[in-house]
Amino acid sequence: MKSFLKITGLAFAITFITIACDSHPSLQKYYVDSKENNEFISIDLPSSILQLNDSEVSEDFKNTLESIKKVNFLALQLNETNKELYTSEKQKIKDILKNPKYKQLMRMNMGKGSVSVNYLGEEDAIDEVIIFGSDNEKGFAVIRVIGENMNPASILKLTQNLNLDGDSNELKQLGGLLSSLK
Repeated sequence: MKSFLKITGLAFAITFITIACDSHPSLQKYYVDSKENNEFISIDLPSSILQLNDSEVSEDFKNTLESIKKVNFLALQLNETNKELYTSEKQKIKDILKNPKYKQLMRMNMGKGSVSVNYLGEEDAIDEVIIFGSDNEKGFAVIRVIGENMNPASILKLTQNLNLDGDSNELKQLGGLLSSLK
């Protein structure tokens, strides 16, 4: 009996160590670490700033909006002094997105830049959508749409009927950021 308990304890310890020492970096950890770096621009948008244009929308649209919990935006604007940082950070994100848990929905190459859309979860019940875009002259941005059981087709339909709350501070920050990236 003692040897069984020792073997069980050893197996538990090995399993715990293996899980605790996951060698794959996460996008969440990258996002949190990067927010502390002044070179990055980060904005967290709660779903409450999203409003529907028409009060007579279907329950499907309302449910889709409710499935979105928040949106995280992280960007690194490229300039003369941070080219090495841009290259290394862009590679870190690419390496994170190579993890098999991030499933790719779409990828586009556009000469100087590229855009990829990945997700976490199941195809019909997505928990996170990750949009990563980079431009070798402007910089890169990572947008995380975090929710619960999001349906990608419903989200695409929803975006056509969305209105952003123009009085929110978060939206003003995002608008300023996007105009500075042009």
